[in-house]
Amino acid sequence: MGVCSSLPPLEKDKAVQTTINTHCEELAPLFYSNFPRQALTLWCLIVNTRETVACTAAERGALVAFNASINNPYGKLSSWRGENCCNWSGVRCSKKTSRVIQLDLGKFALQGDISPSLAALTNLVYLNLSQNDFGGVSIPEFIGSFKMLRYLDLSGAHFGGPVPPQLGNLSRLQHLDLSDSYYMITVDNFHWVSKLTSLRYLDLSWSYLAASLDWLQAVNVLPFLQVLCLNDASLPATNLNSFSQVNFTTLKIIDLRSNTNLNSSLPSWIWNLSSLSELDLSSCGLSGVIPDELGKLTSLKFVGLKDNKLEGSIPRSVSGLCNLVHVDLSGNLLSGDITVIAKALLHCMKRLLILDLADNKLKGNLSGWLEQMASLRVLDLSKNSLSGDVPASMGNLSNLTHLDISSNSFGGTLSEQHFVKLSGLDTLVLSSNSLKIVMKPSWVPPFQLREVGMHTCLVGPQFPTWLQSQTRIEKIDVGSAGISGMLPDWIWTLSSSLTSLNVSTNNITGKLPASLEQLKMLTILNMRNNQLEGRIPDLPTGVRMLDLSHNYLSGSLPQSFGGNELYYLLLSNNYLSGVIPTDLCNMLSMEVIDLSSNNLSGELPDCWHKNSNLYIIEFSSNKLWGEIPSTMGSLNSLISLHLGKNNLSGTLPTSLQSCNGLVLLDLGENNLSGNIPKWIGNGLQTLQFLNLRSNEFSGEIPEVLSNLHALQYLDLSNNKLSGPVPHFLGNLTSMCMDNPEGDTTPFIKFKIYGIGGAYFSVYTDTFSKFDRVKSIDLSANQFTGEVPSELGLLSALHSLNMSRNCIGGSIPDELGSMIRLESLDLSWNNLSGPIPQGLVSLSFLSILNLSYNDLSGEIPLGNQFATFGGDSYLGNVNLCGYPLVSRICLPNSIKRQHHKHHQHSEMVTYLCTLLGFASGLSFVVVILVSRAAARKALFQFTDSMLNKLHAAACS
Repeated sequence: MGVCSSLPPLEKDKAVQTTINTHCEELAPLFYSNFPRQALTLWCLIVNTRETVACTAAERGALVAFNASINNPYGKLSSWRGENCCNWSGVRCSKKTSRVIQLDLGKFALQGDISPSLAALTNLVYLNLSQNDFGGVSIPEFIGSFKMLRYLDLSGAHFGGPVPPQLGNLSRLQHLDLSDSYYMITVDNFHWVSKLTSLRYLDLSWSYLAASLDWLQAVNVLPFLQVLCLNDASLPATNLNSFSQVNFTTLKIIDLRSNTNLNSSLPSWIWNLSSLSELDLSSCGLSGVIPDELGKLTSLKFVGLKDNKLEGSIPRSVSGLCNLVHVDLSGNLLSGDITVIAKALLHCMKRLLILDLADNKLKGNLSGWLEQMASLRVLDLSKNSLSGDVPASMGNLSNLTHLDISSNSFGGTLSEQHFVKLSGLDTLVLSSNSLKIVMKPSWVPPFQLREVGMHTCLVGPQFPTWLQSQTRIEKIDVGSAGISGMLPDWIWTLSSSLTSLNVSTNNITGKLPASLEQLKMLTILNMRNNQLEGRIPDLPTGVRMLDLSHNYLSGSLPQSFGGNELYYLLLSNNYLSGVIPTDLCNMLSMEVIDLSSNNLSGELPDCWHKNSNLYIIEFSSNKLWGEIPSTMGSLNSLISLHLGKNNLSGTLPTSLQSCNGLVLLDLGENNLSGNIPKWIGNGLQTLQFLNLRSNEFSGEIPEVLSNLHALQYLDLSNNKLSGPVPHFLGNLTSMCMDNPEGDTTPFIKFKIYGIGGAYFSVYTDTFSKFDRVKSIDLSANQFTGEVPSELGLLSALHSLNMSRNCIGGSIPDELGSMIRLESLDLSWNNLSGPIPQGLVSLSFLSILNLSYNDLSGEIPLGNQFATFGGDSYLGNVNLCGYPLVSRICLPNSIKRQHHKHHQHSEMVTYLCTLLGFASGLSFVVVILVSRAAARKALFQFTDSMLNKLHAAACS
């Protein structure tokens, strides 16, 4: 939460609103605790009213017209009756002039249009329309006519569109709040803001200020400004150091968080704001170091610089910031020794309650300083490089409520001593360390935890019994914790508020309890990678993530999966059988279904809805049969569809072309037939991975596949495709470009909010089955023609397989331009001519198979070709040179004589073969056993015969 959202409300106490004769000096602090002196005059003006004052007829008429134009569903304006509007709810008048000076309608839940009749309230000093719903209408221009206005709050009132520049006419305005609108409020420039020279409070948070290049210059002419809140406002890239000195030296609060495009270093003028108490520049794209001048801000209570790119060490000058209460420097690149930093903080920070240094590069250990941070309530040191043992003196931090030291390199053992005085602890996160947690079975902790994370700590082999005392627990994570055996029965009745249970990657045995559905609050259940068996019982109605994958579960799937709140259903790698229940079609919130690698059978459900939110369907490696249902085409949110390794048949339904966001389509290893549809190229242009291997597809590859410019993986192998290898494959532009350097990220990852406020992955589609390489596989089809030279344009391709076809001609020289190629298989074709010398330049080539062709000439030498063995060239009788040491390359004249001799020898060999068959198989066996030379001759003959049979098949 940022500083602006935590400011005290600007509404007056009800007692204050109805009190008339109380002194202004006593009421002022209740009006606005941050600025009592500046607010005093305004406050006195408002509260010095008498209920006996009667409003003017004109202003009463204006208010009546306003009431008539507005919807008032909760009756908050029911008091607007009678002649004296000064007594109406939210209305106050001046006792001297009887004019309306205050209209305070905040949180009245009003709806509709604002009548322009309000323009008649020319003496308004205070206008509050916040937290209403005006349906996205523009802020009325007539508000700019209220010359006396000093306070204007339209926050959360659902205005939209551009801010009228007429607001710049409010020269007396001290407080302006247009924040937090449901509809987008836009500001094209800050010229009108620069005219509000009396302004002390400015909040335009959650507005859209991307076009306001002059925002800093305009703010710089507001000398009395004390609060500046522009968080989440899409501020444009700004050099915050464009001013060395600024005029708003009285600033107390700066909140610019979540403006990621600022891309600046920390501004030097900040260090001169001696009254600054709250500074939030989190998520602003800041870089550079935190300078020593930070120590000048001695009034600072809160500093938030998280989620930037700040580096270097935290300056020791922070030792002078004795008023600090909350420090958040998480999510940066800060380095240094935590001990040095902590000792600087300890110098005088006796009020420090929250210290968040998570997700940096800090080193060191916790000894010698941790126990001295006695005032701390929240300590987050997660995701650093801290090491050593956790000192037992940590148990003396009696004020601690939140402790997160996860994702470090801590070791050693934690015992009861580490928690002896932590009676207020409600969040404990120790995950991703090498800690051993040893507690006596009888230990009863002094705390009542709400969240506990011990992922990858050594907790087992028994499930920790001390958790049985945590009756208010909401989240438990003991994944990868060395736990064996059955879970205790009490875990299922431990807490009525249990929302998340992670016991994944242990050796847990047994069955899931039938009482599982009684855990009404449970939303996350992760028990993957265990040894669970038996059936899946009925689920709680509120479950959102269920991961039971990689177990030994059997039986049919539940006909109902709880309520309709399920987002992630992960049941892969079990022994589940039966059909896929149609109830899954009704899970409209579902984003991922993974039922792969089971024994499911039957037809795919034909009941999918267009208003579904499904991104991933993973049904591969089952025994599903029948056709792909047409209703799958209604899943227009679908990104990844895995139906491979089943028994699906028929043609592809044309409705799938409506899934125009598909990135992966895996239909390999089924019995699908027909031509490859043209709509794949026309409708699925975001496709990156297409796998149709091992089906019954026939015909030619449609030219429209060249429209798949994002395609990185194409596998059409082992079908009945025919015709020439298409030249247009050279137009697959994604295979011409390298991925960004270091791009090893999975294609898609789904995360949910977890323990300690961190997110954790629930499903990652890594495409491991496709090796995450750029590849074309056309093998085992009936392609003819020649190898297209255009394939040489695919310079980023890693693998090319065109084996077991009827492709003739020569190997084009252009293949030498495929500089990223690692695997090339052109075996079992009718290729002839020499191996191009240009292939030697393929420095990444590690797999080469040119066997069983009619290639001739000398095998090129150099680079990767020196590593290939003779099996890369089998069945090419006219090739010579290394590694075929028995075939010495001869001059052309000798080659011709050798060729004639080879033909004569072949005829003799055929004749001898016929005689051999007449002599019986026993004679052959005797020769093979007794003579190695005979064995070699037979193998050579077999090669030759296989070549001829392949040539006959292609003719």
